[in-house]
This record gives sequence, C-alpha cells and structure tokens, in this order.
Amino acid sequence: MSNQIIYRGLKLESKKGCKYYSVVETNSIGLIEDTKTSTLILNYTPGSTSSTISELLGLEKTDNDLKMLPTNLPKRFTDVTFSLNSLKFKKLTSDSHTINIVIVDDSESRVVQDYYQTTIVVSKNDALDEKFVDFVFFSGNLKYIAPIGKKPVNWTIRNFPKILIKDNNVDLTSDSTEIFYLRRRYDDYVIRAIDYQDQFILEIRRILDDYGVELVRMNKEATLTKTSYITYQFSQTPMKINHPYVDDFNENIISQRIPVDFTLHTTDMVLFFDFKNKFNNVNLLSNFCEFKTTDKYGNRWTAAIKWIGGITEEFNHMYQPDDNSNFSYQCQFRCELYFYEVFDMRYKFLEDISATLMSQKSNES
Repeated sequence: MSNQIIYRGLKLESKKGCKYYSVVETNSIGLIEDTKTSTLILNYTPGSTSSTISELLGLEKTDNDLKMLPTNLPKRFTDVTFSLNSLKFKKLTSDSHTINIVIVDDSESRVVQDYYQTTIVVSKNDALDEKFVDFVFFSGNLKYIAPIGKKPVNWTIRNFPKILIKDNNVDLTSDSTEIFYLRRRYDDYVIRAIDYQDQFILEIRRILDDYGVELVRMNKEATLTKTSYITYQFSQTPMKINHPYVDDFNENIISQRIPVDFTLHTTDMVLFFDFKNKFNNVNLLSNFCEFKTTDKYGNRWTAAIKWIGGITEEFNHMYQPDDNSNFSYQCQFRCELYFYEVFDMRYKFLEDISATLMSQKSNES
C-alpha cells in the first residue's frame, strides 16, 4: 500500500508506514508521524504556503506557491489508478486531477502540468512516434501521474480530452484520432446561420424550378438560363431576438431573425399574375412556412419562415428594364427566417487548453 501523496504541491511521505495523513492549521509548523493513530500529521500556521513549508521542513515541492488548506479529517493513503487504452497510471495528487490529451495540427507538442491538471498537446506528426510516446510517458517527467507497468503492444496516442480523475479507479478507452485546431475560434457552432440560409435557398430553388422560374442571387443575373427569374438577397446579418421559449440566460443558444428580399422578373404577363395570385392564396412560396436543417452531428433543426404581406398590383408592380436590359414585369416581396444558432460546447475544452498553453508561455517569458 502506498504511503505517499502530493498535497497542495507538497510531497508527503510516511517513513514509518502510516496509513493516514492529516493537514492541520495550528500555531506552529511541523511534520509528525503518530504511530498510535497511524497518521502522518502536517501542521501549518495561518497564511502558510507550500513554498514556506517546503523551505522550513525540506519537503519536496512540485508546483508554484499554493496556499495551504486543512484536510479537516485524516485521509487514507490510497492508490487511485486509471488506464488509457490499457496503459495504466497512478494518480499522485490528493485532490482530483484533470487529464487533457489532444492531437493538434496548429501547435508543437507540449506538456503543461500543475497540481490540478496535466495537459498533453501532441502534434499530429508526433502522435504515431513511439519514441515520442516513451519520452512523454516513461521518462519520469510527469509530476502528478505516473505510468504503472509496461506500455501495451502497439499502444498509440488517442484523444482523451477533459478527463477528471477523482477517488475511484477507472478504465478509459478512446479510438479518436481527430485532429484539433487550437487557434480556430470561428467554427465553434453546432449549427450556424449560414447553414439555415443555404438550406433555405435550396428549398426555395426546388419549388421555383418546378414552377419554371429560376432563382439567382442579386447581381448574378449574368448566369441566367431562363427569362423568368427571382433574385434574392439577405439584406442584413442575423439579428438576435427574444423568444419566449428560450432561456435568455442560456448563452449557448441564440435565437436569430434575418429578412430576405426577393424580386420577381418575368416577360410573361400570364406567369406574373399567376405567381401573384398563387402567392396571395398561400399556394406557392407562402405555403412554405418551415424547413429542417442538419447540424454537423446529424441532428435536425427546424427554422420558421414568416412571409411579409402579399403581392398586389399596387405593390411595386413595374414593367421596366432589368439589369440585363430586358423589359420585364417586376414585383418585390419579403420573408423573415427564424432559427437558433447553437454554440458547440463539446469543444469548450480547447479554450481551456489554449489558455493553459498561453499561461505557461507567459510564465516562461
């Protein structure tokens, strides 16, 4: 049974084989082995830190200056173990410890350690290098976790992001070889406004193609293949709105609204008035009031469509040249899309890892 532990950055070890350890705030600093209670007792004075106790008692210190805290009750010296794809480790700290192992494309390999976490960032070029694996895990440089036994045959690094090791033994497996990007901050969404916009245009284009009208983006009329067409534009960026069914304090979900403007151009007067009638009678586009969009994990999200007003003969009804100098009947109409943008909290750990790397860089400089 183990009789040593790292407590608040101090290595405590019982030379007499005590089963328990206790850290107590008193009026003096000292280390006592009470064989009657089989307890190693560390006494400290108010305001003491791991550095001051290390200097006074000659205890080995593994971390920066940490303020001492009492254990309240004696704790048992125990061996907490965990395995990563059968590679077994021992947790050396008294408190919980977080393990982060990620394979990245935009950073060199780094190991950052403190009392609370061990972060191992592995460049994709090093992930399959056996010598690198041996250096990281078996060179003795890990302070708060230690490998037990030999490395399993053909063991390679896999992603183990955000593992919290508490007081129970755990066996973990992962086959993830995903390459992460620590500096990519613009794509942290489960589903985005552009996803809805693209799906909306696909749905509208399908309806209009069946009707014999081409859909093109504003200022792209040069690509036209039909004389009857509708131009569209998203006239502004999505606007955040309040929604009664969404918790306003949930910052991971944003309820958005975005208007879309359309203009019908056609040289066919019959088609023009037929389109107007079908639109007003909720028989064509205005009957299209919702659609579903797939997020990056394959889940389906529903967006709502609100059509603004109707098309009447007085509503901007024109017969004039279009951008290609063709005379056509024209009318304008508008809708609004309502949808949710959702931040991808599954990758929140990348922010923490980036902050950890930046903190180490600041300390080194």
